[in-house]
Amino acid sequence: MELGYVVAPSARGRGVASEALRLLTAWAFADLDALRIELWIDVVNEPSKRVAERSGYVREGVLRSVYFKQGRRRDFEIWSRLPTDE
Repeated sequence: MELGYVVAPSARGRGVASEALRLLTAWAFADLDALRIELWIDVVNEPSKRVAERSGYVREGVLRSVYFKQGRRRDFEIWSRLPTDE
């Protein structure tokens, strides 16, 4: 399962994305019996990486040239959570 998040600029920096991601993660594990949840984050998206880390996700590595965005190939980091992660 893959989750994503977008926060309006006026709401950024207030923990909205972290709380939403924590709630979605808990729901996916409890109600959907998800066994693994992944986030793919552009390597230059530092705020999104902070959200992932605050929400208990673990950085696994970089997927090189995996995504085509705005006419360019992009590297993405992969972050994950398992039901057994604390």
